[in-house]
Amino acid sequence: MTRQTGALAAVLAATWLIAAAPLAAKPPKPKAGGGNSPAAHSCNHGGYRSLVGADGTTFKNTGACVRFRAHGGVFAEGIIIPAGKVATLTNARWTLGPCDALTYGYQLNLGANVPLASKPGGTCANAALPGATIGPFRRATLLRIFLTDIGTPPSINCNYTFYSDGSHARVTGSNPYTVDIRDSAFCQVPPNVPLVPAGVGLGNVSVTVTVA
Repeated sequence: MTRQTGALAAVLAATWLIAAAPLAAKPPKPKAGGGNSPAAHSCNHGGYRSLVGADGTTFKNTGACVRFRAHGGVFAEGIIIPAGKVATLTNARWTLGPCDALTYGYQLNLGANVPLASKPGGTCANAALPGATIGPFRRATLLRIFLTDIGTPPSINCNYTFYSDGSHARVTGSNPYTVDIRDSAFCQVPPNVPLVPAGVGLGNVSVTVTVA
């Protein structure tokens, strides 16, 4: 073997060793919103007791909360009833003299709507409405107020439901919250078209929510 041939063989051998050797482990890049994110840290020290997933997921302990966030879960925003607390609905009323047939109530963790009061279509009037006491629950619970509008049958018909975190709602304050929701205005403004109340008490339903 010549000197040149020997040198070439050494280079090839070194190249093979480099290719065969495992690459040095690099620390994985943290996923956005992963287990070490500030949002996941909010699960600690009992924080999970005031958190709910945006999909309605609830958490029985810190680990379940952190795992949810580490897998890309997003926490719900809005009115949360922490574990062991109670939400009270007061000062509920029809406002702005709504003429449509309406039903108002609440929803928990994206579940079934719970109606509290209804009015027929064609009657345009303000009126006081019943409230409710909601809870306590073993786990944090997402609370949404809803307003369902079916128009003024039989002449004008629709079936729209508007929620307190939607484009027809305004939530003012932070415990107590004042929730105002506009209706569809004779079925002309569906949920995907914004119609935000101009201020406090300027929805077609208005209610105060207190969590304690």
